Amino acid sequence: MNERETRTELFLGLRELSEVIPDMRAGQLVAAVGELCADLHGHGVWDATDPEFLEAVRQFRRNFEAATVGAAKGLTNG
Repeated sequence: MNERETRTELFLGLRELSEVIPDMRAGQLVAAVGELCADLHGHGVWDATDPEFLEAVRQFRRNFEAATVGAAKGLTNG
């Protein structure tokens, strides 16, 4: 994937993530993904490369979806 494709995927991923979590403001979303990026790569938003930040966006979404599915299952089983 080249730089342009990566950046396109990154912004698409952020848009999709904002649709999945509509209660988070844009700044909150970027900050939260930046924290995950720091955990994954040792540096946050300011120093992350586009591929690193894209990986964090995708991981954040997977984590969120796993948590919400797990919470939903807990509600139906409890």
